[in-house]
Amino acid sequence: MTYDDNDLRAAFSKSVYVHAVGGPLTHNAGCIIEGLLELGIPFKVSTAEVTSRPASMPLKAVDLIPYVSPPYTGLSGYIIDISYANAFVPFDGTEGGHLAYLNQSDVGIFCRIPDEHLLFTAHDNRFVHKGGMRQPMAFGLSNGLIKATENRPAFAARQRKALRNFRATLSQSVRAMLDMSFVPRLEKHLSVDRKVYASEPYVEQMLGSMICLAYGGDFYAPIAGNPWFKKNEPALADLHEFSRIDAHAFVQRWDSFRLWESFAAECLTVHLDFEEYGFALPEMPRAWEHYAPISLDRIADSVTEIMDREKEWGEIAARGRAWAKEHYAPKPTAARVLSAMLSRPGTTA
Repeated sequence: MTYDDNDLRAAFSKSVYVHAVGGPLTHNAGCIIEGLLELGIPFKVSTAEVTSRPASMPLKAVDLIPYVSPPYTGLSGYIIDISYANAFVPFDGTEGGHLAYLNQSDVGIFCRIPDEHLLFTAHDNRFVHKGGMRQPMAFGLSNGLIKATENRPAFAARQRKALRNFRATLSQSVRAMLDMSFVPRLEKHLSVDRKVYASEPYVEQMLGSMICLAYGGDFYAPIAGNPWFKKNEPALADLHEFSRIDAHAFVQRWDSFRLWESFAAECLTVHLDFEEYGFALPEMPRAWEHYAPISLDRIADSVTEIMDREKEWGEIAARGRAWAKEHYAPKPTAARVLSAMLSRPGTTA
C-alpha cells in the first residue's frame, strides 16, 4: 500500500532516525534522507558522514551536523543501514516506532535477518531468495545527480559513441564477458570510449554521448549443495544456503551508480535484460521503452537490434530518464520505504 504525503507526515511526525552501522551513511540512506526533507518529515542521523560516487553524492548542500543524535525511544521510525556489516545487528530502544533495515552491500543477496524485520536490499534477484521480509530497492537518483544533468544537450547534438568507462574492480565477470563478446561487435558500428574519467569530465562525457554501457555484476553458481563445503567450510556453506533458488546460476551485484547516472544523463542506457535475468525492482523498467537490453545467449542479435533501432535511441533515452525520476528520485524512494514500513507486519519494534 502507498500512503500519500499527508499520511506519511502524520505517521512519522516524531522523526525518523537513520542509523549507519560500521561506517558512514550509504548512498541509499542519503537519498532517503533527501526524500524525507522533501516530504517535510523530521529526521535524526547517527553520523554526518555520507559516502557515494561524486556524481551521485546525496545531501551535497545539507549540513547534517545539527541532525546528529544518539538514538532514543519515542521516535516514529528507525532505518538501520547495515550495508557495511552485511549482517543483522540488533537495534534496541525503538519501542513504538516502525523499524526497518537497509542493505546496499554488493553481497547483500547473502544477508539474512530475522523474519520479523523488514529488509530493503539492493541487487535483488527474483530467481533466488534468502528468506524473511525482503523488499528490493535501487541505488536510484540523488538530487545532486538530477541537478547536475538538468541542462542536457539535445540527443541529436551528442557524439555518436558509447561510453565504456568502468573502473577496474573485483567480481565484475559480467563486464569481462561482455568485453570479450559484446563490445567488439558494437565497436564495428560506432566508437567506444574506454577512458576512465575523473568525476566532472565523466559527467560531461555522459551528457555529450548517445550511449552509455551501464551493465555490471558477477556470475554466481550455488555452492551450498557441494558436500565438500559442508564438511570443510560449514560457515561458508551456511552463508550460501538460500530458502529458494530457481536457476542453476544467476547474476548478483547487478545494480550500479553508472546505471542511474546513465538514466539521469538521458543516454541510451545499455544493460542486461532485467526480465530475462531476474533483476528485481519495485518498479521495473521495460526493454526498448526505457533501456536497450542485452541477452547473453544472443550477443550478436543484441548488437544488431541496438543498431537497427538507432532512430529510436533518443526517445528511449528520454523515456528512461523520465521513468527514473518518477520512481527513483529521493522523494518517491522515501515515500515507498516509509509506506512499506507502515503497511508490512512486523515492522514495529
